Amino acid sequence: MSGTAFVYGTLMAPEVLKLLIKRVPESRAATLKGYARYRVKGQVFPAIIPSTSESKVKGMVLMELSRSELHILDVYESEEYYRATVEPELEDGSTTPADVYVWKDEHKHLLDGEWIYEEWRQLHLHRWVERLSPDGAHPSGDLSN
Repeated sequence: MSGTAFVYGTLMAPEVLKLLIKRVPESRAATLKGYARYRVKGQVFPAIIPSTSESKVKGMVLMELSRSELHILDVYESEEYYRATVEPELEDGSTTPADVYVWKDEHKHLLDGEWIYEEWRQLHLHRWVERLSPDGAHPSGDLSN
C-alpha cells in the first residue's frame, strides 16, 4: 500500500529525501489552501498551521510512499507536529488526498515570521544535510552558520 505526503519545507529538498528514505520519489508541485507557513523561532525549519481560507502554502506532493517511508517521515517531523489528511491542489487544478505535518497548537508561541524555501536552500541546506541524524530526526543545535 502506498501513500502521498504534501511537503512544504526541508522535505522538498531532494538531498534530504535521499538521506532519509534512500530515494527521491516522484513529486508534483501543489498548493495547500487554508494553511500558513512560518519559521520556527531559533530554528531554520518551518511549520504550518491552519489559517484563513485565503491563506495558502506552496509545496509539493510526494507520490507513492511506502508505509515504512511514511514512518521515517513521522520520526523526522517529531512530536511537535501531527499528521493530518488534506487535499492539496495540483498545478493542473485537480486535488489529491495527502498526509501533511501540522504544527501542534501548544507550540504556536514558537512561530516567528515567514519561512522561504529558496533562502533555506541557499543558507542552510548544506549544514542541514551534514547534521541530519542517522535515526532520521531533525538536526539539532545552531545551524545558522
